[in-house]
Amino acid sequence: MTSFAFEPIYGSLLLTMAVAAVTVGVILAVTPPTEDPKQRRWLITLRLLAATTLILAAFRPALFRTDNQLAEAALVIAVDTSRSMTLPDGDGNTRWKTQIEVWKRLADNILELDRQLDVRLLAYDSETRTVATPSPTSLDSVQPSGKSTDISAAALGAMQAAQGQPIAGIVLVGDGTQTSDQRGSGAQRVAETLNSLGVPLWTVPVGPSGGASASRDAAIETLPESYQLFAGNRLDVKFQLATRGMAGIDVPVRLTWIDANGQSTEIANRQIVPANATDVTPVSIPILTPQPGTYRLKAEAVAVDNELITTNNAQIAFVEVREGGGRILYLEGNPRLEQSFLRRSLRRFPDLALDYQWIPTDTVGRWPVDLDGAFEPGRYDIYILGDLHADALGEEQLQQLADTVGKGAGLVTLGGSYAYGGGGYADSPLASVLPVRMDPRRARSAGGTSNPVAGSQIDTPLLPKLVRSHPITDLGGESPASVWKQLPPLLGANQLIGPKVAPGVQVLLETETGDPLMVVGEYGSGRTAAIAFDSTWRWWKNGRSEVHRRFWRQLALWLLSRENNADSQLVITMDTRRFATDQSPEFRAQVQSLSEPIEPLPLVAEIVDSNGVTVPLNINTENSSTQSSRITQAIRGRIPKLAVGFYRLRVRVESPDQMMPPEELAFQVIDESRELAQPLADPAYLGQLADLTTDHGGAAFLPENIDELITKIKERRTLAETPVVEKFRLGDGPFTAWLLFGIFAGALSSEWFLRRQWGLA
Repeated sequence: MTSFAFEPIYGSLLLTMAVAAVTVGVILAVTPPTEDPKQRRWLITLRLLAATTLILAAFRPALFRTDNQLAEAALVIAVDTSRSMTLPDGDGNTRWKTQIEVWKRLADNILELDRQLDVRLLAYDSETRTVATPSPTSLDSVQPSGKSTDISAAALGAMQAAQGQPIAGIVLVGDGTQTSDQRGSGAQRVAETLNSLGVPLWTVPVGPSGGASASRDAAIETLPESYQLFAGNRLDVKFQLATRGMAGIDVPVRLTWIDANGQSTEIANRQIVPANATDVTPVSIPILTPQPGTYRLKAEAVAVDNELITTNNAQIAFVEVREGGGRILYLEGNPRLEQSFLRRSLRRFPDLALDYQWIPTDTVGRWPVDLDGAFEPGRYDIYILGDLHADALGEEQLQQLADTVGKGAGLVTLGGSYAYGGGGYADSPLASVLPVRMDPRRARSAGGTSNPVAGSQIDTPLLPKLVRSHPITDLGGESPASVWKQLPPLLGANQLIGPKVAPGVQVLLETETGDPLMVVGEYGSGRTAAIAFDSTWRWWKNGRSEVHRRFWRQLALWLLSRENNADSQLVITMDTRRFATDQSPEFRAQVQSLSEPIEPLPLVAEIVDSNGVTVPLNINTENSSTQSSRITQAIRGRIPKLAVGFYRLRVRVESPDQMMPPEELAFQVIDESRELAQPLADPAYLGQLADLTTDHGGAAFLPENIDELITKIKERRTLAETPVVEKFRLGDGPFTAWLLFGIFAGALSSEWFLRRQWGLA
């Protein structure tokens, strides 16, 4: 639209007109008559031309042209780059792929919409980042790797990304799940600020929002990190199956051995049917251990239809299967000091696994106790009976124990008030198993109301005397007998009647007066040991813990027919063998000498990944070689932060001259991301944020309705047109100013020149 107007000086048109009239009158009045009237007319004309030029400059005529133009503004589009974008979106794609398709659709229609619109692409997870030079392919090289999502930081970052420009709108794409710790006032407050500024917030929720099938999840939990087993033994694998949204649905659960070469063998499976929508089912599956070697035991819930999260469907346990048996069951009636130190010694050895069962004497009313098949062949390799009455186990279980010993298990009986004849074993099935004779007249009542029979106990301190050399009683030194003489005296013992006269029965220890203190023998394919004392803990308390451990270990190895296996070894321990990527657990390795201590050995530690790549570790050396611990060298260190996967911690002797083989301990780095633990999107939250700006066009759009969002953005741009006024005023520009000046100066110069020529000047 074009218009014309005057803008006179002093803002008064009348004043300007009056000045013009006066000027014209003055010109006419002051121009004198001439002899030639034609000359007077030329002078008046030139003077009027100069005056007219001044009058036009005083009136200042202006031409106005009005046009509507789009205002300059920024459109910010924020996309989620957290790890939750790798989850399914419910339609067969990943959320990231859906999000890329949304961006490309927007880019194709918005980037070239108009020159005044500045499109800015923002990536967000726990932080926000601007993607330079947005194009339809800007996200093709981006990977969703953020460890958490902060919606409020994304909304605030989108406001700041405009960099002072007016904001045409903000598009927020993502699953709407807040996994970062909330910082600041939150996304709701940012949306309220946008509303106050008249800026619309458009949200595009990506991912399934819920429903019975969308929320399905099965997870394996509480599987032990590691097992130390022996070939051919039975193991009850126990864990929990946690389910959500699977009530009444069959969930297949299976166990798989994975050997050192990565070969998998399924060994057991179960069908679990959860009873409730949210359920935790205990699972126990008995298996037989494989051949000696290192394995991974995988407990897995097979994924069902529409299960979004499958990373928690399995757990791995690291299993070391050793040659032969080494599982020990220790049954005790009176919790004495002996049982505490005996358990401490045997549990220090990785090739011996000890289970302890206390059967209190005040439970006599419920005897015999049911030990759930503990005496079945193959369940345990060694049985230790402490101060426990025969009635606690009952005739049937004792007979089963006798049969199991006859098939190759080991049996140890310790001294005590209810041991041997005093505990009623003389009339039990074990009478034929033990290598000593027993008197049924020494039996005491199970409740403990009767006193021990006279002559059944040795109540004075005694020093065991070595009778014969044997792998059990060889405690080191040049003279085993001298070592026994140097030990602290025992507090007492059972008065055993004597050894049986049978093949394989031997008295190893006796008192100074010849009473047997330790008798060993054989029963069928098994080995037995009858010990009259119960205070070897005094060795440990008096600084001879290495003798205590050696004695009980050598007894266990003899019962296992492995009495020649007690030598030095390299032992590795870790705080945990299954940990998250952001953890750095500590490890410790040491050389243990089970005989005489050896010279300290320089140790090195390294990590070996699944591809065989070796990375050395920083370690601290601990020089702790002592007679009591028999540790000749120890190191300590931490596992660095690693990527998800399986690794091996290897410790070896640095010197190539040493024959001690390296020791390895496998471990797993797992993904416990909060992003992947929440499979459902939260479109309702994104919708609520958009609704806070609904007065200015804010709304939520599904990915399949992205064309509606594009239309909305275009409509908002048409509403952003503003009138632009262009003014062309006479004299404002250099052309018109010089034109007026030229006319004015030319008219006056011409008038003066003519007057000179005509002799009027």
